[in-house]
Amino acid sequence: MSNSFLKNASYTVLDWVTLKKGIARRINDIKVRFPPRWMRYFPGDYEKENYAFLKQYLKPGMDVIDIGAHIGLFSVICSQLTQGKGKIICFEPTPGTHKLLLETLKLNHSKNVTPVQAAVSDKVGNATFYISTADEGCNSNSLVKNREEKDLFAYDVKLETIDNITAGHSLKPSLIKIDVEGAELDTIKGGVQTFKNHKPVLIIGLHPAFIKQKGDSLEAIWDLLQDCRYQVKLEDKLMTKEDFCSRQILFDVVCFPA
Repeated sequence: MSNSFLKNASYTVLDWVTLKKGIARRINDIKVRFPPRWMRYFPGDYEKENYAFLKQYLKPGMDVIDIGAHIGLFSVICSQLTQGKGKIICFEPTPGTHKLLLETLKLNHSKNVTPVQAAVSDKVGNATFYISTADEGCNSNSLVKNREEKDLFAYDVKLETIDNITAGHSLKPSLIKIDVEGAELDTIKGGVQTFKNHKPVLIIGLHPAFIKQKGDSLEAIWDLLQDCRYQVKLEDKLMTKEDFCSRQILFDVVCFPA
């Protein structure tokens, strides 16, 4: 009998025992319910600095855009911190992960969150999206093809832009999270009018290797953020262009309108 069979059986039992209400855990001291098979995916101090900022910054009624929502942790926590008020629009293009996102939102009664199965870029339309077939719920699926990943499935995905999202949902976004595994430059390009008109804080996960594979650069991202008049902070310290552009591994920044 395989380990995967036993794991799946145990998750089914847990689902039954909990009456399909999920497993409650505390992530950075915020209670979140997870589908049983994902209850241990996030450590208790996951992205501690980012979530400390959310607790300090978010207020009831604020609008949020979550790009690269994965199974919904960020959106659920934003929903709690805004006390179910304001609009939260979250985007997850991967079919299997989007299904998990819907489940997580339901478990947490996140009624002010609107999930959208689409990718976000610099134009509205369609594009090829690459999914890892090796891991259900993989959080590194992307519009950028990872040349080192052998088990990839390509499929057609709907594209949106931040500017189109903002107008279409009548948003006044106070916060936008961007985690798009190498497609950061295009995503930012598609939000320039929103950044200038509404001046949201941006939380951006930057993936230097994937950015380079796509043919983009950290320098181009930095220059665009400067054009939109943003200051860039890493661990609450202002970054210089030299520091930003020299990074070689994944790093998260918080960008504030100047």
